Amino acid sequence: MRTDGGPAGGALTGKETALPGEERPHSHAVVSGTLWNYSAAVVASLLQLGYTAYTGRAVSAAAFGAFASALSITQLLGYFANAGLATTVLRSRELTRGLLVATVRLGLLSGLVCFALVQATAPLWAEVWNAPETTGLLRVLGLQFLFLPVGAVSTAGLRRLQAQRAAVLVETGALAAGLLTGTLLLAAGWNPLGLAATSVTTQLGIAVLAGVLVARRLPPPGGRAGGRPGRYRELAGSSGFLAGHQLAQYVTNTVPLWAAGAMLGPVAAGYYSRATLFTGLLLTTLAAGLTRVTTPALTRVRAQPPEPSPETGPPGGREEPAVRRAATDVLLAASALSFLPFAFLAGAGAGALRLLLGPGWDEAARLVPPLCLFSAVAVVYAVGLSVDTVCGSHRRMAAAQAAAAVVTLAGAVVAIAGDSLTLLALAALAGQLGGLAVQMWKWRGHGVVEARRLWVGYAVHATLGLAAYAAGAALSRTAAGQSCPAVLLVLPAVGLAVLLCRPLRTRLPLYMVAAARGLLPLRVPGLRRGRTTRPQAQ
Repeated sequence: MRTDGGPAGGALTGKETALPGEERPHSHAVVSGTLWNYSAAVVASLLQLGYTAYTGRAVSAAAFGAFASALSITQLLGYFANAGLATTVLRSRELTRGLLVATVRLGLLSGLVCFALVQATAPLWAEVWNAPETTGLLRVLGLQFLFLPVGAVSTAGLRRLQAQRAAVLVETGALAAGLLTGTLLLAAGWNPLGLAATSVTTQLGIAVLAGVLVARRLPPPGGRAGGRPGRYRELAGSSGFLAGHQLAQYVTNTVPLWAAGAMLGPVAAGYYSRATLFTGLLLTTLAAGLTRVTTPALTRVRAQPPEPSPETGPPGGREEPAVRRAATDVLLAASALSFLPFAFLAGAGAGALRLLLGPGWDEAARLVPPLCLFSAVAVVYAVGLSVDTVCGSHRRMAAAQAAAAVVTLAGAVVAIAGDSLTLLALAALAGQLGGLAVQMWKWRGHGVVEARRLWVGYAVHATLGLAAYAAGAALSRTAAGQSCPAVLLVLPAVGLAVLLCRPLRTRLPLYMVAAARGLLPLRVPGLRRGRTTRPQAQ
């Protein structure tokens, strides 16, 4: 199977027949797509770090706070512009040219509405934030709505067709062009408008390149499935809930930033936005990389015929065993990929941010540890929402998001009363923990995952994260030239852990998932592989 799709005649439409007894969600294709996403994300993160280092010295905290406030408004409207259409494409069982054309047309309509709304209300938002620069920033940022829906739908189409390589190359190339444009404009004196031009150039590049590539990979208009017309009413209805849920999720996560800007001032917003930008690079990389690959893969697992069983079906609306195993494996992998790196970043990130931004950003550096904890939980929570999206459970998604919103808002009120940015970061963390707790409670009752295996895996990966945090903190203090007696304990402890984990590696949740899915050459004694089969040539 090619993971980058193929020419028009060889595109994957999502109607491929699953191999008999195949349980795993095309594990090798999933890993290949994930590696492409993460490889490109490393390049994108390096570009972003260089751009952040430059703007940290070229743009003041107050100007960056105004930009962050303006960006939060356009990101909010971005959920209306996208209208859940990209997620609809990702979870579609069959991607046709008619479906893609319908989603693009709806996206163009919603994008034009958002563009007009931003242009008309820009002065009002400037008064709300008490930052005159916001008017010009909003009007420049509003231009991206002319391209954003087309780019989002087109890249989702590439990923649904298993063209992960093409999608990430398009996004990375467009990002590089956007950062270069912003840097040149800032150097030419367009400060801070150059910051806004970065997003516009990036979205334009994605829309053009991804639109051309996905059109070449779809079946021709006269084909069996290519010319099926899109039903706009059904499409709008199916994507409406997803758009509303994504909007609620974004508002929940942005409440602390808005509280910092409106109640504590633009300088506080600048500190908070710099810290969230620093941790958000890894958060976006992990969450987006996992959900973009696993959503279509889990969709294909759920579409497979049920396993032969003496029972007529899963009792009480519970998911099939293959779906439960696949969802649990995905969530365990997400916990390992998020808990360990963010724990290390929580220990080393504060010193790294001071080095990156230069003097005057100590307040932002103090926010890094709690925001790292928030990001680690947010990745697992986002992948859990992807599982519920595939299962089509709107009630579970709404309940989890409602819990996250209520806890975050309550924490923000306490933080504003205490005039503390650290409390705002902890409020964001508490909200994600609340949403995750409701997720796990609902999953246990509805048989969505293998609950006990999932909880044990979370606990094991969190425990390993404590060692990663200690190593990061020791490294940060050593690099800063500070005395750190803990180094004498951390290094032997890490060595001892490696020696112990080698014979015990088969008990680690992530290792067991990889072995069960056929991603490791070793067979673990006593490990239940279900009906997993090796990938066959297609």
